[in-house]
Amino acid sequence: MRTIARFVRSSLLVAPLLSWSSATDDATCIDAGGGGCPSDDSSLLSLPIRRQQQLAATELAGVAADPAPTVQCPGSASMCAGSQCCPGTSATQQRTFPCPNAKADYDLGAGNQTDLVAALLSAMTREEKHQFLRGTGWVGWENEPSYYIGDAGLHERFGIPSLNMQDNGQGFRTVTEGIISEVTSWPSTLAAASSWSEAGTERWAIALGKEFKIKGANVILGPGLNVHRVALGGRNGEYVSGESPYFCARMAKPYVKGVQSQNVLAVAKHFVLNNQETNRYTVNSIVDPRTLWEVYYPPFEAAVEAGAASFMCSYNYVNGQQACGNSDILLKDLKQDMGFEGWVQSDWWALHSFAAMDGVDQEMPGDDTPNSKAWFTDENLDTLSDAKVDNMVGRMLRPTLEYGLLEPGNHRCTPPDCSKELYEANATSPEHQELSKEMAIKAMLLLKNEYNVLPFTD
Repeated sequence: MRTIARFVRSSLLVAPLLSWSSATDDATCIDAGGGGCPSDDSSLLSLPIRRQQQLAATELAGVAADPAPTVQCPGSASMCAGSQCCPGTSATQQRTFPCPNAKADYDLGAGNQTDLVAALLSAMTREEKHQFLRGTGWVGWENEPSYYIGDAGLHERFGIPSLNMQDNGQGFRTVTEGIISEVTSWPSTLAAASSWSEAGTERWAIALGKEFKIKGANVILGPGLNVHRVALGGRNGEYVSGESPYFCARMAKPYVKGVQSQNVLAVAKHFVLNNQETNRYTVNSIVDPRTLWEVYYPPFEAAVEAGAASFMCSYNYVNGQQACGNSDILLKDLKQDMGFEGWVQSDWWALHSFAAMDGVDQEMPGDDTPNSKAWFTDENLDTLSDAKVDNMVGRMLRPTLEYGLLEPGNHRCTPPDCSKELYEANATSPEHQELSKEMAIKAMLLLKNEYNVLPFTD
């Protein structure tokens, strides 16, 4: 598992790492031995004392501390808050583990997060897991009010947030006229890439992440990474690639890292060979392995290396098999050979079979339409083993924890209780509007016809 260690650089960390039992008012200090949660399942334990020190320092500075909400510890009746550990369970071999909404910088090692994921999967019901494996919030072709373009995992226990997904072609997708003035209108993704600036792309991605977060979305349906194969491709403007796999690979990383630095998960799309909109549901892209790996895969490999939380499979066929159900590209190439550890979601209504065993972990948006059917039904999901379901859900829980979505303040709302965030919250700013203008200017390339080289003549 990929683990990002985030440490708070503060003189407060010089103090010994201690834990204290909160079972009684007479708190007893326990040496944590260098960090993490103590191996004691007899009581609810707090995480290293540095959080207590940080809160104290905050109060001395005259800033009110924002206490973490209390949530249930998975696997027990105990309740915990962000600065505490949970009692060990059989799933963790009785090792204590962080409270689900603990801040990422409390967790001092991969073992703690691994134990927390194991405890969550062990405590969640099958029905709760199924809610992550398919979307909700649509009736036929209509998106229900106060839901995002994609929604999954609603109303889970243990402080687990719902996955609130929104499109991103030129920023936060505006689904009502009122939202237009509340978010920044950015240049198209292709225009942003035309600056040829990795640093500029990351600045933009950070700004995108901030606006999505304010609007209550914690998953951005991007970046689009398809290399331009067809000049008239209807969605070329959404892709950061242009015609160069090398260029796109360079731009993909700062985009993914910038967005996810703001506690918003990135979805690399559309995997793979989604090169035209004409006949997009039926077109068959026939490509040999060498061309796949040398031309079309490099941008997606870069997204994997950057830690992208999710991949979206595409509508088209790849070598005779539909991409969303093609085990060669999803299981072998993506998850095995590229080492992708996140989850694969379908494009909206892109499934034509129950493709869980072929590498798809989540069906979106999860409903039936006159032209398509939902495949990730309880009846079909019940045919999967517990181990398979845990693998699929675990691929969602790990990045959700790793990128801080459970931390206090990072989860804004759960549909359908998102009207304030979705329709009223102002996410734009003068700084973002100036950045948008700067990006538009830098996207333009002016050629100087020195020595009258142009026009070319025979």
